[in-house]
Amino acid sequence: MQQKNESKIGISIVVPCYNEEVSLPRFLQEITKTMDSTKLILSKYFAREEQNNDDNKKKPLYELIFINDGSKDGTLFMLQKLQEEYSQYEIRIFSFSRNFGKEAGILAGLEQARGEGVILLDADLQDPPSLIPQMIQTWLESNREIKIIYARRSDRNGESKVRAIFSELFYKISNYISEVKIESGVRDFRLMDKEVIQALLRLREYHRFSKAMFAWVGFRSKCLEYEYIPHFKDSSSWSFWNLFKYAIEGIISFSTMPLRIAFILGFIMSIISGGYGIYRLIWTILYGNLVPGYPSLICIITFIGGMQLILLGVIGEYIARIYEQVKQRPHYILESLGGNLDSNISCDIKEKI
Repeated sequence: MQQKNESKIGISIVVPCYNEEVSLPRFLQEITKTMDSTKLILSKYFAREEQNNDDNKKKPLYELIFINDGSKDGTLFMLQKLQEEYSQYEIRIFSFSRNFGKEAGILAGLEQARGEGVILLDADLQDPPSLIPQMIQTWLESNREIKIIYARRSDRNGESKVRAIFSELFYKISNYISEVKIESGVRDFRLMDKEVIQALLRLREYHRFSKAMFAWVGFRSKCLEYEYIPHFKDSSSWSFWNLFKYAIEGIISFSTMPLRIAFILGFIMSIISGGYGIYRLIWTILYGNLVPGYPSLICIITFIGGMQLILLGVIGEYIARIYEQVKQRPHYILESLGGNLDSNISCDIKEKI
């Protein structure tokens, strides 16, 4: 038997934004259409409008949470303008003091979300809002037993071949060396039950990799596939170098395998160098030292030295993360708010006050 939730917001839609001034008007147009089209099914499970005795306001089925991640264009101004234009909708705006990255934007949005379900998507319309009704229907018709409904691109059209190859390579390497498996083509676009959000917020690591964290927390999930949608903007804000750093972040954050590989390589190199030393000793005893061998010696020393630097770099990456974790700096600093928090203070800090 269906039971209505008489005191909760139904869905929180979290939208991290970085230089999305051009995309936002079209995005608001699309997302509000989707919100209006799904109010009927949501009203069967949640009260459409609930009288709030504290401030005499009505609680909506939806809330839109925009996180301005230190955008350099007019994103914040556009958000404030659209907030006035779409005043009939519950729109909350949070702005960082600088660019802290998408992971910080996702975390801030999840911390501010008040809905029983949370939808995470980008503002560039690469994540189709038209998929949201199916997500909500799947979630509610399962009596919220399916906790995560995520979207997966069925193709890589629109991407350069080099980028597509490196992307597939990342997923294969990551899934091979990590216990957490990530499906290729899966984006951050998903609907998550409040129970999942609570689990994610208990993960307080400084270096966050949401794609793996979504998989790590578990819960019953379902995948919805969709085809490639061309960028609404001329180009993506994610460069190849940014994607490369993000991939390294994901591998190191959820696997200690690089350290094991360093140990294995060191062990193999020790065996090879020891074997070569024995070989040279036997050769000298039997035939004498006819060839000085300086070139081979230099090559070996250079190779081993290079390997040592690489392995020290791997170890250094892990040590650097420990160092940044123990400093306990906040993930972000809020500058301008559409909520009730004090300005220039992050959620992490406020929780400790």
